[in-house]
Amino acid sequence: MIDQRNELLALADKAVTFGAKQVDQIEVLVDNQYSISSEVDLGEMSKAFKLQEGGAAVQCVVDHRIGSGFTNRLDRLLLEKAVKQAIAAAKASTPDPTLGDLPAKGTYKEARDVWDDAIPDKNPGEFVDLTADLNRRITSQGSDIIVGEAATGVVYGWHAFANSNGVSVADRATLAFAYAALVATTPTGVTPTVVEVDVKRHFDPDIDGVVKRSVKDVRLAKQPAKGKTAPSTVIMDAHSLAELSFFTLLPAVRGENVVRGRSALAKRRGDKVAAKILSIVDDGVRPGGYGTSLFDDEGVPRQTTRIIENGYLRSFLWDCYWSHQAKEKSSGNASRDLRSGVVSIQPSNLVIEPGKKSLEDLTSEVKSGYLIKGLQGAHSSNQDTGDFSVVGNPAFRIENGQLTGCVHGLMMAGNIFDLLQHADQVGSDTREYLVWASSSVIGPSTRFTDIQVVAREG
Repeated sequence: MIDQRNELLALADKAVTFGAKQVDQIEVLVDNQYSISSEVDLGEMSKAFKLQEGGAAVQCVVDHRIGSGFTNRLDRLLLEKAVKQAIAAAKASTPDPTLGDLPAKGTYKEARDVWDDAIPDKNPGEFVDLTADLNRRITSQGSDIIVGEAATGVVYGWHAFANSNGVSVADRATLAFAYAALVATTPTGVTPTVVEVDVKRHFDPDIDGVVKRSVKDVRLAKQPAKGKTAPSTVIMDAHSLAELSFFTLLPAVRGENVVRGRSALAKRRGDKVAAKILSIVDDGVRPGGYGTSLFDDEGVPRQTTRIIENGYLRSFLWDCYWSHQAKEKSSGNASRDLRSGVVSIQPSNLVIEPGKKSLEDLTSEVKSGYLIKGLQGAHSSNQDTGDFSVVGNPAFRIENGQLTGCVHGLMMAGNIFDLLQHADQVGSDTREYLVWASSSVIGPSTRFTDIQVVAREG
């Protein structure tokens, strides 16, 4: 497979040169991505495909007016047409006198362990066999197990960015994944859905791990257990904590919400906002991280931003526009929707720094509590206040240090900042979960005390 970085960068540079004489500022993001995958639905092979998605987003500034253009074809003439569309849109828009300059070229750290030469050579047939094997190995564990969905595949691509301030950079990335969502039949219906995912930058799918972990959890989910409505000790695995954090904590550290006064943390920099054992970092240069890259979607170098350090709020996440409003510097967290041109602030790799105890150790120390390995309703959390009301799915009962079964309909309610203050142990079992198009949460299981849970009666 030919490396497309130089080709895409030449397209971006030429588009900037074409538009620069007609505008005050211009920036161009070019992306070309391929996906190869096969999928199983309800135990049957449903599809196998290779998909190519490419496009270029143009944004320009004319007299403090912003306009955007887009093309889904990587062609010089069509890209020039998108530049003209962006110029016309800018001239028709409302002036914004607070606009700052586009970023200048910075120092770019190497994006390590994000590319595997073997991945672009894969074909759909390989994943048909791999997904069929994953499905077979799960269902062979018992006739009561139903694979709702399963998939294996890879994603790879190249992207380039150029602007009229001299930024001209290109990057590439690969990703491989295996995924399974399953239930098991019970005398009264089915268990909650158990989800297992393995994601890597290189091609080495952990099929064994996906099978073993998912079957172990669905077997435990078949054993009913009773919960109790009361303040309780709760262990959240990395998956469930990632879901909750994305919809509650992350909005509070986005610079846009800080400037707009919509963040509960807006005036709390330097304050203690979590237990001292918690440190959370946005690490855009972490080797092998799913959100690791050379630059963000505004051409700003990826970097490491310490958000919470030993419980204290240190920083927020910024893109260029909102950092200018706040007289801050971009933290390299801009994410651009190619088609609309809209830029949002998203994490790269949101890392919860691990502790030293295994999940088994965290569990063994709990006399009475719950292990939550998935959530329902996290997306409905109040992003302004951090309030949440979610259902553990699945939620496992812990009694005298042992997992005894699944508690159906266990509800957990509270506020994310109160929850973080009640963390008493951070595990060592770090896992990575995708939470956005180019973002991940990387972290361990974390134990919280005195958390309000509501158990279903009867």
